[in-house]
Amino acid sequence: MQFFKKALPVWAENLKTEINTTMGFHTFVKGECGEVVLKLATSGFYRVFINGKFLSHGPARCAHGYFRVDELVIPLEKGENHIAVEVVNYYINSFSSLRQAGFIQMELEADNEIIAATGNSGFESFLLTERIKKSERLSYQRPMSESYRLSADVYNWRLGGKSQNAVDVKVELVGTKNLLPRGISKFSFPASYFEKRLSRGKIVVNDDFNKNVGKPHFLSVLGDPEKGLPFGFSEDELEISLSEEINNWQITENNPTNEAFSGEALLSKGDFEIFSLECEKTGFIAADIVCKKSGTIYFAVDERLTKDFDVNPTSLTCINVVRLDLKQGEYPFQTVEPYGFKYAKIVCISGEFTIKNLRVLELVYPEKITAWYRGGNPHLTKIFNAAIETFKQNAVDVFMDCPTRERAGFLCDSFFTARTEFALTGDSAVERNFLENYRLPESFEFLPKGMIPMCYPTDVLEGAFIPNWAMWFVIQLEDFLRRTGDKDFVLPFKKRVYDLLDYFKGFENSEGLLEKLENWVFVEWSKANDFVQDINFPSNMLYAKMLRAVHFLFDDEMLLKKAQRLEEIIRKLSFDGEFFVDNAVYENGELKITNNRSETCQYYAFFTGVATKESYPRLWNRLLTEFGPERNEKGLWPEIWPANAFIGNFLRLELLLRDGKYQQLLRECIGYFEYMADRTGTLWENQTDHASCNHGFASYVAVFILEAEKHIKNKVIK
Repeated sequence: MQFFKKALPVWAENLKTEINTTMGFHTFVKGECGEVVLKLATSGFYRVFINGKFLSHGPARCAHGYFRVDELVIPLEKGENHIAVEVVNYYINSFSSLRQAGFIQMELEADNEIIAATGNSGFESFLLTERIKKSERLSYQRPMSESYRLSADVYNWRLGGKSQNAVDVKVELVGTKNLLPRGISKFSFPASYFEKRLSRGKIVVNDDFNKNVGKPHFLSVLGDPEKGLPFGFSEDELEISLSEEINNWQITENNPTNEAFSGEALLSKGDFEIFSLECEKTGFIAADIVCKKSGTIYFAVDERLTKDFDVNPTSLTCINVVRLDLKQGEYPFQTVEPYGFKYAKIVCISGEFTIKNLRVLELVYPEKITAWYRGGNPHLTKIFNAAIETFKQNAVDVFMDCPTRERAGFLCDSFFTARTEFALTGDSAVERNFLENYRLPESFEFLPKGMIPMCYPTDVLEGAFIPNWAMWFVIQLEDFLRRTGDKDFVLPFKKRVYDLLDYFKGFENSEGLLEKLENWVFVEWSKANDFVQDINFPSNMLYAKMLRAVHFLFDDEMLLKKAQRLEEIIRKLSFDGEFFVDNAVYENGELKITNNRSETCQYYAFFTGVATKESYPRLWNRLLTEFGPERNEKGLWPEIWPANAFIGNFLRLELLLRDGKYQQLLRECIGYFEYMADRTGTLWENQTDHASCNHGFASYVAVFILEAEKHIKNKVIK
């Protein structure tokens, strides 16, 4: 498929492998055209402006060596219109983007005529220098934090003028690229405004304050060429250390206000103010800033407040803070990176500022949601709305685990989020992109032959992978085929799946059980993950389900028989008469079944089909009546390690749905999730808020509610 008529891939001369480089491209067109079409692809992230106003961000992420093409229809005003494109290429490894040489390929078409094209003519090109290049990473999993030095003319280049930060630069051709369609609709960027001003206060910079607070661990992680890729700048190279600066903030006064926020804040040296959104949102921080006296301000954000009612931008080992050094002038500022948060703190270290129109331009699911809960229960309405927010913020161009710390296309999460997408829209647009990304590469560097990344598109960090997540990939592929019936989409995955099977064969013992799996063996965030060696039964249960999935996908009867044999062996070894045991270990060469029993292991058994309510009625009834959200409070079965949200509680709820326990399912949804919806308006990674408060898999609660209500309603009608 030919996407471009004239455009060629280009980048700033000699800078295509430079870390954290930002370029700008500008052209103009007469308004008589009515509208123009801009097509573009890039290895980085772009922003498009029309007459100085933000229009779009992209692209949709893709696999190594492949790039999705965006097509934007741009409406024009009368007279001369200025179109500006800004693109940043990080060229470091991360979970949220790929380390690939910088390029952009772009052309502008009006009335079937190409009026500007990279590699030909029509675009002026700039190296944009206002963003401080040598900065810390935003997190271990994400690229660079944001700090800027802005002068009053900084954005003039977007309007055809001169900006001292926009340096004319030559571009060079950088070779042909593999291009693919975007695959999903364009983003729309709805604006969310802050609901309340929670407090005002005073702050001083004290170099001795928190001087013993440790620096982010990722500052010392620079990457091992034998395991991964260069990781960023060393501590000695940094021009700025945001983590160190914010550790020196000492609050001297914090006055609660809890008042409605009009959208305007006045700050001078030593002031800070804290604001809240109605619920957690993800997107670009934006504000119209009037700098009356040159100085420095920071935007710091987080999902929750500290016990002192403060905002901690370094929670979850992130640096969720943006620094702006401003000269006198007016600035329509907007971050390049998206942030997920409910609370924002603006800190003025020096100068004098008026902040207007403070908002979040949301980066969310681009397709139309058509299924909504209309049951009338206020508790379920609240939880359903939180599930929708969680889904929208984690299903952007791929299915992500969280939109904050990682923004990574994680497997396992994706199994549940994919089901949510289909239930809410009747389609699988984002899932197709997500799965296709896993199919495209010939192989995955730094991983064992046959293994696939735990999240993608990403550059493997230090050779890490989760073998269980590779199993979930195949199980999701089966689920996709059952939902869509699209065999043509699935067939090209056959080699990838069988290469994965070959990898696992190397860990099968004489009984066919997987033992001593490598790297990060992951069952869930609970005590169950302490029992993953030498033979982990939940992992083997999942393996059997994976083998059944391959049988369904590719009609492989041998694998069905293998799965059945494996399930029999698991039942024989793992069930102790009351519960399934989590693991077995070798002692002096002899295999010993442990007494480690977790709630989650029981759910794996029933979810994977190793156990059924007919074959284990006593255990099934016990799980139904004596486990769940109130089990700990009632003191039941303290010797069975409790499950966590990810993923034990969700497997439990899935089993209730399968068994038609709809009323119980809804009651337990309220017990598990209402407090989360109350706190952040999103659903969390764990049962507590010590990790992500906005996790993609948790949006599956929307499916529980929709399905339960549908069956309850049908039963009443009948």
